[in-house]
Amino acid sequence: MLDTKKLKGKAWVFGDILDVDFDIYPIELTKGEGRPKNEKDYGKYCMVNIDPEFPKKVKEGDFIIAGLNVGYGHDHETAPLAIKACGVSAVICESTNRNFLRNAIHIGLPVIELPGIKNKVKQGDELEANLKTGTVKNLTTGITTKFDPYPDFLLEILDAGGLYPLLRKLLPKGEVPMYARIPRPQ
Repeated sequence: MLDTKKLKGKAWVFGDILDVDFDIYPIELTKGEGRPKNEKDYGKYCMVNIDPEFPKKVKEGDFIIAGLNVGYGHDHETAPLAIKACGVSAVICESTNRNFLRNAIHIGLPVIELPGIKNKVKQGDELEANLKTGTVKNLTTGITTKFDPYPDFLLEILDAGGLYPLLRKLLPKGEVPMYARIPRPQ
C-alpha cells in the first residue's frame, strides 16, 4: 500500500518523450520466453533500453524524474506496471499524456506533472513528495516545489494500491464509491 502523504526516495532522472513500448517497457524484449510470468516480473524490464542496470539499481520508494511527454505512444498498462513493479513510488515529470496518467492511477502509481522539475532535481537527489498537500521537497537542496494536490477520491485509489484493490475491499461490504457508479438509464 502507498502512503500518499509521504513518498520518499532517490531521484532517477531521464529525458523527454519516454515511449511506453520502447523506453519504459520494451515490449520487443518480452515476446516469447521473456514474457513476464507475474506483475513483479514487469519491473525487470523497466527502462532497460535507456539504462540496462536500472531495475537492479532502483530501490523501493525511489522516483522517476523526466521531461516532456512521459508515456508517449500506445495505451498500454504495461509501462506503469513495470515502473511500479521495480519499486518506484511515483513519476514526476514535466508532462504526460492522459492515457499514461489514467493507466498509472488505475494500477496505483502516482504521476505528478510539474513543469520545470528537471531544472530542480539532479540524479541521486533525495526527494519527499506529498500528494495531499501538493509538495515535492528536494531534501538534498532544500527546495520545495508546489503542484495541484491530488483530490481525495484519487488518493483513496492510490492508497488502496489501485482501482481494483479498492473495489475488492469495498464491494464485499456493499460499498461502491460515487466515482465508480455507473448511472442507470431511466
